[in-house]
Amino acid sequence: MSSIRHILILVCAMFAVTTMAQRRITPVANPENKRPETETPVVKEVKPGETPVRPVSVIETHDMEGRVVLVDTISGVEYHDTITVKAPPTVYPRFAAVSVGVNVWDALARLTGQQYGVGGVWAELSIHNWFKPIVEFGFGMADYMPKDESYRYKSGMAPYFKIGLNYNFLYNSTPDYSVYLGLRYGISSFSYRIEDVTAVNGYWDESTTLSVPSQHATAGYFEFLFGLRVQIWRNISLGWELRVHKLLHQGTHLYGDPWYIPGFGTDGSLFSGAFSVSYTLPLQRTSKKSTISEMEN
Repeated sequence: MSSIRHILILVCAMFAVTTMAQRRITPVANPENKRPETETPVVKEVKPGETPVRPVSVIETHDMEGRVVLVDTISGVEYHDTITVKAPPTVYPRFAAVSVGVNVWDALARLTGQQYGVGGVWAELSIHNWFKPIVEFGFGMADYMPKDESYRYKSGMAPYFKIGLNYNFLYNSTPDYSVYLGLRYGISSFSYRIEDVTAVNGYWDESTTLSVPSQHATAGYFEFLFGLRVQIWRNISLGWELRVHKLLHQGTHLYGDPWYIPGFGTDGSLFSGAFSVSYTLPLQRTSKKSTISEMEN
C-alpha cells in the first residue's frame, strides 16, 4: 500500500508540473488584431535664414477654389500650406497716386429740367491702387415748384461734406481702369422755406396765400455705392457711380421736414448717381512694362 501511495503522489506531481509549464507559454499575437501605430511627421524647427522643409509624408493638392492644400498621407489631416501660400503681392507702392475730380451729375441734370442740386469736388488717395480714402465737398440748392401743387419749396445755397473709402477690385491691374465699391458718410447744414402756399376756403370760394417761415436743419446720411472709372486721355478719367443712400438723422422741425438735402437728394429717394471728371497725379512713377513683369513673377 505504501508503494502504491508513492506512485500516485509521483503521478500527481508530474501532472502539475506539466500544467504549469503550459501556462508559462506566451501566446503569439494575431497580426490582424494589431492596430497600426500612427506616425506623426516630425516638423523640423526653422531657424532664421533657413528655408522651411515640408515633411515627406505631406503631399500638395488643390481645393475647389484652386487654393493649395496639404494632405498628410499618414494621418489624413488636411491643412493649408503656410510655406507656399502667400498673400497676393501688391504691384503698386503704398501711396501710389492722388486723384481730384468734379462731380457734374447735378449740373447736367439741371440742364434737363432738374430743379435742385449744384455739384461738388472730391480728392482721393490711392493706397497700393487698392484702398482709396476719399473726401468730397460741394454745394446744393433747390427751387422746386410741383406742377399739380400750389406751393414753392426753396433752399438757398448750402454746403455738404462727405468722407469715405473705395475698394478697388482691379488693384493689381492697370490703374487706367477701376471697378470699386464704396462707403460714404455725408452731412449738411442748410435752411429751407415754403412760399406761395395757396389755401382755398371751399365754403366762401376764396383763396389765401401763405408762407412757411425759414427753418434750419442739419442732416446726416449714409451711402453705399458701386463705381466704374476709365482713363480716356493721359491722366484724365471719367467715372460713373450708382448710389444707394439712407438718411440717418435730421432732427425735428416745426413746419415739416426738408424736401431736399444738399449732397443727398430729395427726401424719400433711395437711389442717386454721380458722373465725374477727374485728374490723377502719380506719386511714384511705375511703368506699365515693369508692372506687368512684376505681376507675372
